Amino acid sequence: MPRRDAFHANLRSALEKDGWRITHDPLTIRHKGLRVYIDLAAERLEAAAPEPIAVEIKVFGGPSRVDNFERAIGQYDLYRTVLHDAQIERELFLAISQTAWDELLKIEAL
Repeated sequence: MPRRDAFHANLRSALEKDGWRITHDPLTIRHKGLRVYIDLAAERLEAAAPEPIAVEIKVFGGPSRVDNFERAIGQYDLYRTVLHDAQIERELFLAISQTAWDELLKIEAL
């Protein structure tokens, strides 16, 4: 099982405070010989109909935010494909820090 990112506990707590019930920590999916671990899965508590989500958490460390972003997007795309192919009805989100997002917005190519 992969190591948890630095703000995993903070994001989990924020989701719970916002009315989400954590259903998996992590969400493990085995499909066609592949096993992936998505950091969190949750459902909205107050919703009339279930709103299942999955959240992949990324902390951008290292010298290049663009390299980190490329890897995160690749992982996100893989997870989205696996969810779709395995017919798992969850909306997938990528969670990054505000600092990382602000740095990405400074890059004109994005």
